[in-house]
Amino acid sequence: MTHPTPDPRQRLEAAFEDLRAGRTKEAQQAADGLRRTFPDHAGVRNLLALIALDQQAPQRAAQHLEHAIRLDPREPIYHCNLGEARRALQEMDKAIESFRQALALKPDYLTAALNLGSAYFATKNYAAALAAFDRAIEISPANALAPAYRADALRELGQLREAIHGYEEALEIDPDLPHAVGNLGLLLLGVGQPERAVELARRATELEPHSGTAWMNLGNVLRSLDRLEEAMDAFAQAQEKMPDSAELCTLIGGIWQETDDLIQAESWYEKALEAEPGRLETRCALASTVAAAGDSTAAVEEFRQIVAEHPESFEAQLGLGNALWEEGEAEGAVAAMRAAAALRPENAGALASLASIQASAGDVEEANASNRAALAINPRCIPALSNLALNLRGKLPEADAHTMEDLLAAKWPRQGARASVHFGLAHYWDGRKEYVRAGEHAVAANALHSEFKRERGWHYEPVEYEQHIGQLISAFSPEFFRRTQGMGRDSEAPVFIVGMPRSGTTLTEQILASHPHVFGAGERNFAGRVFHSLPALLDRTTESAECLTDVGAAEIRALADWHLEQLQTLVEKAGGSKSVERIVDKMPDNYSLLGWIVTAFPKARIIHCRRDVRDVAVSCWMTPFKEIRWAFDLRHIGQRILQYERIMEHWRKVLPVPMLEIDYEETVADQAGQTRRLLDFVGLPWDDACLEFHRTERLVRTASVTQVRQPIYKRSLERWRHYEPVLGPLLEILGTGR
Repeated sequence: MTHPTPDPRQRLEAAFEDLRAGRTKEAQQAADGLRRTFPDHAGVRNLLALIALDQQAPQRAAQHLEHAIRLDPREPIYHCNLGEARRALQEMDKAIESFRQALALKPDYLTAALNLGSAYFATKNYAAALAAFDRAIEISPANALAPAYRADALRELGQLREAIHGYEEALEIDPDLPHAVGNLGLLLLGVGQPERAVELARRATELEPHSGTAWMNLGNVLRSLDRLEEAMDAFAQAQEKMPDSAELCTLIGGIWQETDDLIQAESWYEKALEAEPGRLETRCALASTVAAAGDSTAAVEEFRQIVAEHPESFEAQLGLGNALWEEGEAEGAVAAMRAAAALRPENAGALASLASIQASAGDVEEANASNRAALAINPRCIPALSNLALNLRGKLPEADAHTMEDLLAAKWPRQGARASVHFGLAHYWDGRKEYVRAGEHAVAANALHSEFKRERGWHYEPVEYEQHIGQLISAFSPEFFRRTQGMGRDSEAPVFIVGMPRSGTTLTEQILASHPHVFGAGERNFAGRVFHSLPALLDRTTESAECLTDVGAAEIRALADWHLEQLQTLVEKAGGSKSVERIVDKMPDNYSLLGWIVTAFPKARIIHCRRDVRDVAVSCWMTPFKEIRWAFDLRHIGQRILQYERIMEHWRKVLPVPMLEIDYEETVADQAGQTRRLLDFVGLPWDDACLEFHRTERLVRTASVTQVRQPIYKRSLERWRHYEPVLGPLLEILGTGR
């Protein structure tokens, strides 16, 4: 009697049904039985592979599928499933090969087309991903995932508006598709629709409450709106669902960094790198903590290495630009920011960041063009509008001013953004000589900015600074200068320009740097870094001032040599020639370090820029400094000025070298006469170019923005009187008898 050939199809279908229903144990038992009976059946091997994938065992799944393909190489499903196993193994090139083979066998295979696009996306080959998703749409125009995934690729290619359109197309097909809902919410932030962005991000968490990605996207939206506590709550929800996500750990670290807790930030970034070693975005974030800790040189080195490895990285170019700016490398910062903006041509924020640095570096015309390009993308881009108001002042078009006023009436801008708008409008109304309105905006700007920064860990203690100045006065005594006489380097190249911020230091540097024998180094923190390195150099744990009793010629000369080497390197990088006789090292805060500077360089020229401190105070108060912590409170400004005046009086008594003190008001009244004083003091002959300083083509690092590109103007003289009604706390501290 002939027995029929056993047919496993019914048992296979029952096992697949168990697997689809989540009855993995039953499916596994059935598959094991089938394997014993049919060890070389391709369908059984496919079943075993899918069970292995369900059990997070992709290597075992791949082995079963390779066996199935040897048995039946023409079945597209096996190739597609093998691609999934290889994708789970992070073998993306092999996964792509499998998906392509599946499509070759079955050109209308929707799942293979979608998976192929996803694999290309994972390798950051977004153009190829786009083509695969286009094919998926051709195969099944009614499938919502295809246009949603296609929008992902468009987003990464920088085509934000097309991406938004793609997500909206997906939602027309399936209004509740979580992937499209959440990602559309993120994109709408970039085009000035934050209210809808939050609405969509929240809706995505309602559609998929167990999705860590949905909660992570909500956290991203909330963070972008400065709602940090709500963002952290959303990230906490996400972490419960995907505790080992490197992306999520990086985002949580970013919140800690924003609140100035760098230790916590670093720990989260390191956790992210443990989960995904070498992750690009995390490396950039970790490098940014180095810059935030004050070591911009190390940050530049780290970002340069990342950019060398990944020149296409937006985050790396942006981080490099910011780090170079902190280093005082204006040209390099602008170049890096341009590269970042080119990588994300529809990112309004990147263009506004570029514009901010261009303006502060003195290229105001280009800055305004970048701001306009940002507004073409997002007409409500607050950084771009505020930048324009700071640059154009009273010449800002009324339409832009109205937009800014409308933004203040909107609900979505948070403290930092509102402060930025108020600062811009303060300068706009000041330029139009409507000082009451300008003052109202300045008061609001500083109050909001102070609150915004306090929430991020900022604080300023005037008493601590007073004690610091006291330590310096005590340490740099006549006895100290007698003991250290002759221990420094005799170079006459350095010229140090010091003074309070907004006292004319930039103007003075630009006048000198216009001379053919002078190189302007810009704002460099070399003196501060050297002085604060003393404890480490002497193996001490005390303050730098307390180390001065033991510092000797070897240490002084070594640190002076390093400082001079940094200055000479800048000259060489800029293509400087042997004609450079003086190098201007301008850092306003170096007024507190003059004792160290003249110890290291007894033949250096010291130029102290002075200005009516009430005008200095108002100018600082109306400037949205990013790093200066005392400039947003009138009492803090007044107390800072008192300590500045205290130590400058000390230097006048004890410095063993001459110091030129030049008044801003006198420079405005007699530019030629004061310029001659400057050149005589630094030992250089007259040159007419110094009178045309605003025509000198050089990028500088300054908060003075337009000053380096304008001739001297008189509108800033006695400016404080326009704001006297709101300056009570300041004038009380300074005394009104000045």
